[in-house]
Amino acid sequence: MCCLAVWLFGRRFFVGAGKSAKYPLMLAVADLGAAPLFVALVGAAILAFLSGLDAARHASKALVLFVFFLSIAWCFARLLELSLLSKRNQDDTGYLPGIQRGLLFGLFLFAGVGLFMFVQGYSITGLYISTGAVAALVAFAMQQTLGDLFSGIALSIEHPFKLGEYIRLADGSEGKVVDVNWRATRLLAWDNTTLVVPNSELAKQGITNLHGADHPYAPWYEVKVPAEVDPRLAQALLLEAALKCSKIMKDPLPTVRLADASTVPYTYMVWVHFPNYVSMFAGREQLFQEIHYALKDVGTLVSPDIYEHHSRQIDPQPVEPPTTMLALRMVDISKFLSDEELDELAQRSTREVFDAGTVIATQGQIANTVDVVLHGVVKASVATPSGKPTVVDHLRSGQYFSLTSIVMDTPSFLSFTASTNVTLIRIEIDALQKVLAARPELRDEFAAILKNRMDAAQDAHRAGPIEDRRLTLKDVLKRVEHWLQ
Repeated sequence: MCCLAVWLFGRRFFVGAGKSAKYPLMLAVADLGAAPLFVALVGAAILAFLSGLDAARHASKALVLFVFFLSIAWCFARLLELSLLSKRNQDDTGYLPGIQRGLLFGLFLFAGVGLFMFVQGYSITGLYISTGAVAALVAFAMQQTLGDLFSGIALSIEHPFKLGEYIRLADGSEGKVVDVNWRATRLLAWDNTTLVVPNSELAKQGITNLHGADHPYAPWYEVKVPAEVDPRLAQALLLEAALKCSKIMKDPLPTVRLADASTVPYTYMVWVHFPNYVSMFAGREQLFQEIHYALKDVGTLVSPDIYEHHSRQIDPQPVEPPTTMLALRMVDISKFLSDEELDELAQRSTREVFDAGTVIATQGQIANTVDVVLHGVVKASVATPSGKPTVVDHLRSGQYFSLTSIVMDTPSFLSFTASTNVTLIRIEIDALQKVLAARPELRDEFAAILKNRMDAAQDAHRAGPIEDRRLTLKDVLKRVEHWLQ
């Protein structure tokens, strides 16, 4: 009795203090020992009260024994359930759906009934035979319900989705899986309504698993651009628009492809990655806005479908790519130069296009041009001691490379590869050298820019064979003066 009193008091304390949610396994172990004991003590009291009434005493004894085995089975099932739940991830709300819990408890309760019949000397085979006809009638009458039950079991075993994940049905319905029980699967739709789908219907149709919060979602969108826009320029504009979106993942990079040039307007595919399906809605809106602004800035817009019977009163204005002068203005050193000096650099610059995957400059190469990224993404990588390249940076529109290597008169310790289709403005180094040599007052500003780039390189590229000692501004200025002589 003392043990029973301690169990009742302790259980009330755990539940009242809110500790049952924090220590569920401890409470389940205590229940496993105390619940059968409680049933045995209550049963003993009942049998003592019925002393002298043999028939009632015999029936009560069988009932107490039956409840005793069921309590043990229930406690074991609860302990196993909590053990399984303790192995799930913190955010994995779908580790044990309702149907699996029902099967777990049903199996243990059935084992408890079987153990009771064995102890009492009942024949389980005889019970099967005696209830066979009734079971056949019940099965015939409940064939739809049983179909849902076994379909739910099959879905639980196959595990095509988990609780908390979003799925799309064959008819286009979407929702978040909130429960899978013995009869139906419940989906929470976007309008906060609950869609109840019988398991048998769900098992017979195709299901698109959109996954949960920890699974990236990678859709592609078709954008129609007038055929007058150069395809390389259109691809560059769409890529830059995608790269400006904060809600789009940058690894892997967005991809833009010309999907169809056989009809007017041309169709481009923009393939992006979102952190998960739910984030796609806000990210898609941001992407469409940036595409609108990118095309509008060059004098065009997303084009509607055009049919052969239409007519135009005037010819469309051609869309020209950004000029070399505009590209040079994006470089940080351009703020110290006049328009005449920028024009001189532009005349000594060339525009080159590299397809995705092309190696622009290799590690150890001596550069003779300063390369400015006009469109696209350039991957900068460094070879580790094991020989495996490590990506250290992605250069985008307005960024440049090779200047530090040229001024410091050292081979490049980085390799540069076009991650997408890339357009570069390549400035001849002697032209830049001539402009800066004619402006001695710019040497300090130029050295400061160069020093910041070298410091950033040392911070980001520690995997490469660069100098361990960080150069001072005075050291950099001396090298700049030597280079300009």
